[in-house]
Amino acid sequence: MKRVNIELSEELHASSKVIAVLKNITMQQFLVEAIDDAVEKDRKLLDKLRGGK
Repeated sequence: MKRVNIELSEELHASSKVIAVLKNITMQQFLVEAIDDAVEKDRKLLDKLRGGK
């Protein structure tokens, strides 16, 4: 497990926190899910880098 320190705008932080509360999850879990979704969306880029399709 790696830890990252990121800077968020006030608006993005507030929006993320509100959505996490509404989904009844922690903000950390919200951010992990958002990053997972972004990585999956760009999976083809990683595949190309690794010599895949």
